[in-house]
Amino acid sequence: MKAERIRDEFESLAEKMGYTIRYEKGDFKGDACRIKADKVIIINKLIPINHQNYAFSRIFAGEDLSQFSILPVLRSMIEEVSGGANTLFNQGATDA
Repeated sequence: MKAERIRDEFESLAEKMGYTIRYEKGDFKGDACRIKADKVIIINKLIPINHQNYAFSRIFAGEDLSQFSILPVLRSMIEEVSGGANTLFNQGATDA
């Protein structure tokens, strides 16, 4: 699957989880934060798409994804980042 499609799928997952996504310029790769009550993911728009996808993987590795249907390629990327130790993700998640 192309990197652009993977990023689109990560964006879709983020939106389902209630995140707002912002692409900004700066000296960072990307991470999640809260601004007041809003959940926000900020990704550096100047880094390559593969690095953006890695940033999404890192963010989602710390989330409970058991309620979401996730494509196998995204699941694999997230598990790789978390070392396969994301048990909340592995319990009950289904392929899209």
